[in-house]
Amino acid sequence: MKFLSFLALCCFAFWGLVTAAEESVSIRMMEKATVVGPKVSLGDVADLIGKNNAILSKLRRLDLGMAAPAGRQIKIKKGYVKIALRREGYSDKDFVLSGAETTGVLTDSQQFSTAELLASLRTFVTKAVGAPPEDVDVQLSGLDKKITLPAGDVRAEFRPPLSGNYEGTVFLTTELSVNGHSVKVLPLRVKVEISHPVVVTKRNIEKGDKFTTENVVISRRPTSAVMRGSIGRLEDVLGRSAAAPIPPGTVVRMTEIFDPPLIKQGSLVQAVVRKANVEITVEARAVENGKVGDRIRVENTESHKVLKGKVLNEKTVLVDQDAL
Repeated sequence: MKFLSFLALCCFAFWGLVTAAEESVSIRMMEKATVVGPKVSLGDVADLIGKNNAILSKLRRLDLGMAAPAGRQIKIKKGYVKIALRREGYSDKDFVLSGAETTGVLTDSQQFSTAELLASLRTFVTKAVGAPPEDVDVQLSGLDKKITLPAGDVRAEFRPPLSGNYEGTVFLTTELSVNGHSVKVLPLRVKVEISHPVVVTKRNIEKGDKFTTENVVISRRPTSAVMRGSIGRLEDVLGRSAAAPIPPGTVVRMTEIFDPPLIKQGSLVQAVVRKANVEITVEARAVENGKVGDRIRVENTESHKVLKGKVLNEKTVLVDQDAL
């Protein structure tokens, strides 16, 4: 019984150490920092690393006192940070303090516009979707926002959307850093349009007119303007006929192409049955119209048996193996 109690105490102590290790925060003091003011927080002068986001967020907001007037600086020593942490109830085992012994904290600010993110945002989205830059249009939704940041070199790092979708209205998050130090996280609402090649009419086309390079062309249109059945290759329409009048500037769809059946009802065809390495062919008459890939009925001209098979070309139907 005593052994079990001892074992339980050891396990409790072990898990306590693990929990403490997981919640311990690494605080690395910077040599130089720039703040907007009027106060200085721990997150302004140090990089914090840990697994517990709630603790990290609380520590970043830890008040270290007033900032210097604009254009001037103060110095914050590592020892003072340790005292501020203990004053807030943290013990030495809760954090690991490293980095510069003294941080020079300059008070200086700059106005940053969210519109300045657009170029890097386009690069991020273009790379994510794997499309040519000319096919990707990215716009920020809403009004341009002005943000006060510490003075210095601003860089943005974008996080992928949770949905994984990059078309239409997309919600992204960007982390802004100044001189390599994270200072702000911004939610962004972005409108993304990705263009695709489609066949578009250059001029008015009448019913029955042939599609030629004189009246159709390949154009790039955003997804929102590309309807189901649109055609992306010019060679798929050239030489074919229009099923109805089509005005200029129209995205050509399969329904607008006259697609006559290869095999017409009443025409004679070859009905083919393949069994292993043996192929049997009989003459048959089409009972119905059919295009390549359609399954149609044909009638054996000798036995008058009705068979069913797949249209291979304008003269051949591959019928089911057990049909003959």
